[in-house]
Formats: sequence, C-alpha cells, structure tokens
Amino acid sequence: MVPNALVETASRPYRAAGRFAWHFASAKLRHDPFFAHVLAHGLIPDDARILDLGSGQGLLAAWLVGAHAWHRDEAQRAWPARWPAPPAPRSIHGIDLTPRDVDRARIALREHAARIRFVCDDIRVAPFPQADVVVACDVLHYVDSDAQEAVLRRVRASLAPDGVLLLRVSDAGAGWRASVDRAVDFGMQLARSGRTNGLTVRSESQWLALLAGLRFHVTIRPMGNGTHAANRLLIARASD
Repeated sequence: MVPNALVETASRPYRAAGRFAWHFASAKLRHDPFFAHVLAHGLIPDDARILDLGSGQGLLAAWLVGAHAWHRDEAQRAWPARWPAPPAPRSIHGIDLTPRDVDRARIALREHAARIRFVCDDIRVAPFPQADVVVACDVLHYVDSDAQEAVLRRVRASLAPDGVLLLRVSDAGAGWRASVDRAVDFGMQLARSGRTNGLTVRSESQWLALLAGLRFHVTIRPMGNGTHAANRLLIARASD
C-alpha cells in the first residue's frame, strides 16, 4: 500500500506545471505499481547515475526526490516497515520526445536542476551518458523492432559493469490483456503528445530472446493486475 502522503509529496511540485501535470502525476504515482515496486524492492541503489528513457514529465525523478525527502522527515512514523530506505541518486538524465512533457518536468524539478536534467530528444539517436541504472518504462513499443534492438544495444554499452536495466514491457502473448495494454498506451500517446504512431510489441519470450542475444541476464517480475496483468518488469544485468 503506497502511503497517500508520499504520493502527495512527490506530485506536489507539478502544481507549478499546471493542473493536468499535477493530476496526471498524482494518479500515475498512486496507481501504477512500477513506482512502489522500485522503492519496495530497492531496485535503484544509493548514489546511482540514472538514465530515464521516455522520461515523460519526469515522474521517476519526482518520485525518488519526494521519497527521499519524505523518508527523511517521516521515516519513524509512516515509512512502510518492509521497504528499505529510498535512494538518493547522484544524477538523473531524462530523455523524452514530447516538448510539453519535458517542459513540465523541468518546471516541477527546477530546484534540482544541478543533478536532474531533462532533454527533448529521440531515444533512437540521443546520446546516452554512462549510467548505473537505465529505466525504460513503457517506451520501447513506440519504436520499431530494429530500433528496439539498437536502443538496447546502446543501453548495454552505457551501463556500468554492475549496472541494471529496468525495462517494463507488455507481453504480446498475454491475449486480451495485452490488447487492453495496447489500447491504453495508444490513448496515452494521443493524450500526451497528439501522436498516434503504431506500436511494436513482442511476447515475453521474444523480449527475453532479444535481451539474451545482447548478453543480458534477466529476472522477470509481474508488473500489473486485472486488465493490466500483461505488464512485465524485466530486470536485466549484463552477463559476461
């Protein structure tokens, strides 16, 4: 159960970016299990350099900043007992193609501009800095299959030797639930950017084969419920 006060703390900076940005942040941080899962399982180490692909309006950065501040002030009273302390990232570099979202991210997190940076660019061609953690949450299906492989190849090259890729995808082999995921992503794409590009999807086994071919060792975790049960979090680490 995600504490309401944590969601409120992390989404509050978006008030400065407008009502849509604030309401979207509140709903997404409250209901999308990815954010709670990252904290509950300690998937991002302290002092990490984070590369956030498809960073949108910077929700991951806001979540980590808000969690660290809230834990500092409220840990003894309200921090979930089974969660480790939240990380304090060394840096976060977000890349997103939608100028409106990048603007919202910059406005909401302007107080942290010294270590949190957002650029408006295409992940297919944008330079990737060296990173300890690369996050690609619900983004690779917006590019074609060749680009998916090329992006992941560059991700592997940018990762530190003990780094990790947190890749959330939808299992195209999950039947009607996968169809629901595609419809939701299509709608989100239209609402956020006005674009309606086609989606390139893969089954869980196809994602695993692609990552294995790039010499990643992968742990799979379900990352959804109900109609979103097709979501998978692939925790990928470079293998020798």
